[in-house]
Amino acid sequence: MSYQLLSIQKIDTDPTVPFPCYFVMSTAPINIEDSNNAFLGAASDEDSNAALAEMTAYLKQHHEDAELLVMVHGYNTGRENVYNWYRDAARDITRRYTQLPKGLVLIGYRWSSEQMNGDESGDVKSKRKSARQSLPKIMNYAYQLSSIGAIAGFVGSFIGYGLLVAKGVSSLAVLMIFSGLFTVAMVLFAPIVTIFILRISNYFRDTFRANQYGGSDLVELIRRLDDGLVEQVESPDRTAREKYWENQRIRLSFVGHSMGAFVVTTAVRVLSDVFDRTSIGWLGGGSVGKKLPSSKIGNVFSLGRLVLVAPDISSEAIISGRANFLRSSLRRFEEAYLFCNEGDMALRLASTTANYFSFPAKTRDGGYRLGNVTVREASAVRKIETAGIINLLPNGELVKENVRAFLSYLYIRRSRSLLDRQVEIGLNEGTRSIAELFTYFDCTNYYEFVPNPQTKILERKGILTRAINKTSLELVDYTLLCKDFIQGKCDPHGGYIFSGDADFTKRAIYGLACLGWAGFLETLQAEPDYDKYVQQAQQDRSIDLNPQQQQELARLFALDALCNSKGVQVLMSPERYQVNVLDQEFDRSAY
Repeated sequence: MSYQLLSIQKIDTDPTVPFPCYFVMSTAPINIEDSNNAFLGAASDEDSNAALAEMTAYLKQHHEDAELLVMVHGYNTGRENVYNWYRDAARDITRRYTQLPKGLVLIGYRWSSEQMNGDESGDVKSKRKSARQSLPKIMNYAYQLSSIGAIAGFVGSFIGYGLLVAKGVSSLAVLMIFSGLFTVAMVLFAPIVTIFILRISNYFRDTFRANQYGGSDLVELIRRLDDGLVEQVESPDRTAREKYWENQRIRLSFVGHSMGAFVVTTAVRVLSDVFDRTSIGWLGGGSVGKKLPSSKIGNVFSLGRLVLVAPDISSEAIISGRANFLRSSLRRFEEAYLFCNEGDMALRLASTTANYFSFPAKTRDGGYRLGNVTVREASAVRKIETAGIINLLPNGELVKENVRAFLSYLYIRRSRSLLDRQVEIGLNEGTRSIAELFTYFDCTNYYEFVPNPQTKILERKGILTRAINKTSLELVDYTLLCKDFIQGKCDPHGGYIFSGDADFTKRAIYGLACLGWAGFLETLQAEPDYDKYVQQAQQDRSIDLNPQQQQELARLFALDALCNSKGVQVLMSPERYQVNVLDQEFDRSAY
């Protein structure tokens, strides 16, 4: 029996949204025993095919300025919440930017993530029941026996203690027997309860679905779009139809949040042509001057911008070495951006703890996640953090590698930089870290001025954390942050895009995804003090800049000031500076 892999339907967007938006849902079930039709609101196969044809026709019609933006959600996210995010994102993009590509199409992709409470597979009670029923027999027997033993041991110990008080030492044996029974029962009971809790947390289950279903179904979507666009060309010859797109490819960009970043990177790894001769290295593993993979994907698309928001990916992914499984695919993107913060408790506690069981590392550093990478401007003796573009000098030049290594700005914990980790793993001679292709937005101290509900006076408010401006958070800060999260005062993991007050992060994430670095910075010309930045860029300096380069540098000064006013630290990729400011070609052969 055949069944549809994907459900495709239009998103009911605001009438002001000028570009089409589609909600694409993988029909992979939550449990393998579930029916593929278990998803509420899934479009029929006929409706999905019609939506796909409509999408490809629109892209073909605007092929000279067509772009496809795919947004992917994270772990423990329900269908309705995902749908609302994509709909709101389309509205935010429209409200903030008028110079969008004429052929922009937004796809909100929903993979089969499972909510802890209330989704297609039921509420917490039903999940607990199914988790209990699916326990292996021997563990189920051990669970039942240990439960009975723990209860009997506790009650017996209580009785034994009473007898010991009433009758003296002669009753000591009763207390010891039941205390021993309770201890043995708990030794058996505790591991089973731990496994049970890990099961109902859904983290490992979501990781499996993201890897096996989410990524592969997203690949299938891109394949179908590729084939549909080839078929849109009016020619009886398939080769001619494919050749039509060779020199007018459609830019394919991604925004991945949390585990959605893992889905995106998994899909890109599959989409990358492993038999592309420009990506073939040598058996020793080195790649200097050998691997130069193209951004082209399939017949129609080319990889554009990759925006990762609080990515639930190992920090090893941006450190050069065998553990860097993303190296080849990441180098195919034109631009890459990472939004992170040190206070992301979902990644620092939950994900790191879970990966203690699964990630093949012998040190604690191996389990840290990319979304917790922290940008540091100065030495550890500094107590107050600085903001803005920290590797941009006052004269408009970028800090050179021989002055301070790029990886030395990035930390995975207080006293452990990625450079330290890189040295420990080992970097091939002549090879640069893939981390340098990213531009980092560290939002640990990110704040906005929002009106007080009572006084209506603007007050400084930390969006992801308390924004206390420390160079490194301590245990007490994490404790208070957990308290704030429980009380709903902040969201360290999803606040970048889900907080109603997160103006800057939404502006940057959507702007970089839709317009790219150059287009996003061009919008900063509307900043109040932009004329001052132009004058600053025109001043004498050690590097000669033409008028266009001065304009680009002025925009960079504007971004620096904007980020400084928001408490956001930016570590700018050397590539962005060389390509966008100095207008130079950038060679990726050393990465």
